[in-house]
Amino acid sequence: MEMQDEQTHREGRYRPMGELIRGIFFILFGLFAIFAERLGLGEFRISPQWMMILGIALMVYGAFRVFNGIRKLFFNRN
Repeated sequence: MEMQDEQTHREGRYRPMGELIRGIFFILFGLFAIFAERLGLGEFRISPQWMMILGIALMVYGAFRVFNGIRKLFFNRN
């Protein structure tokens, strides 16, 4: 029984860590969407205004994931 509780506790810490990592990736994709064309890393077929909107949306979603992961990882003590 005690071993099962320890395994459940350990698995419960992987999910917030995954959220944190996914959030960082979304922030990086948002930065790429905003700055890739300006830095010569790629050309996109949509207007720069839409790429800016997409980049900002990705970064906001990533920041939400990072915040949620940090909150669950460090501040959700049971």
